[in-house]
Amino acid sequence: MNNENNFETFLLINNKEFLIFVKDKINNKKLFDNKLIFEETKNEKYLELLDKFLDDNIFKIEKILKSFVNNINLIIDNKEELKKGISFKKKNYDNLLSKDDLNHLLNDSKNQIKANYDNWFVAHMIITQCTIDDKKYDYLPTNIKGEHICLDIHFICFSREYLKKFEKILNKYHIKIKQFTSANYVRNCFKKEKINIFSMCEKIINGYNENEIFLVPKDRKNKGFFERFFNFFS
Repeated sequence: MNNENNFETFLLINNKEFLIFVKDKINNKKLFDNKLIFEETKNEKYLELLDKFLDDNIFKIEKILKSFVNNINLIIDNKEELKKGISFKKKNYDNLLSKDDLNHLLNDSKNQIKANYDNWFVAHMIITQCTIDDKKYDYLPTNIKGEHICLDIHFICFSREYLKKFEKILNKYHIKIKQFTSANYVRNCFKKEKINIFSMCEKIINGYNENEIFLVPKDRKNKGFFERFFNFFS
């Protein structure tokens, strides 16, 4: 039986097709892929089609893997995402910019989104610009002193009610959603590269965009592997 760490499963959904893809991470090759193309539909009929698509494919995948599919990366390809930009400032008293300073700013921004958009789930949180004493950076600088710090942060969110529908269907197959990813965001990160959406998504999950902040539990193992991993959950 294959170890689940040896393969990665992706499911892309939009209003006209479903695509499922399984990759062998050890040998970097495709193990399985399939898709269903249908006339654009919504609501119950759409969910019924997804349920049938999973029913037709999950068993086939598990037979190939000789292992259960317990987790899946869900790539959402539609226009129903919420995009919000927030700027946060902090007086730093000419001290070195520290990770604690960034944590405070990022926590404040996350809390503001949560307070104002509680029914929305944050899929991506990206620092678009950092300004220190009127000098602008498109990345997070380190070991720099400054009197004032300002972060411009971009959020991409999905309706919690919308996501719960997919969680409910996948739960029937004892599958949890490992990661929610915006297809639009992923494609924008790879405009000049001719690779498939699943390879793009894998790169994003593995930290391709150095300015993306991953929301991870405090007890996550190997935290600090990426400097932009911050603890947000109490």
